[in-house]
Amino acid sequence: AQRQRLLGEVRAKIAASGEGLGFVNQSKITDDDALADAAAEMDLAMVIRESRELQDIEAALGRIAEGSYGVCTDCGGDIGRARLRAYPAAERCLPCQEKNERLRGRVHTLRL
Repeated sequence: AQRQRLLGEVRAKIAASGEGLGFVNQSKITDDDALADAAAEMDLAMVIRESRELQDIEAALGRIAEGSYGVCTDCGGDIGRARLRAYPAAERCLPCQEKNERLRGRVHTLRL
């Protein structure tokens, strides 16, 4: 159900952007180019976030099909039921996810 909802939202936003929802329409609404740019960027960021969430859901459906759903992709251990209830598309157990986020945080900090 979440997959279908996200697909609908992403398709609607992409269709709307094709009709000029971005900078041009936003500047007509706001009469402020900076605000229009910010609104267009927020639209794009939302589509990117929802697209990533869709990819996570598709990957989880693939793991269900292959029988590996609920198994951490890093350590091979079980992903706790509470974690899967909170985030059904989880691909890592909580300790591995925390480790991954710490490592990604370091990478992002190093790039700055």
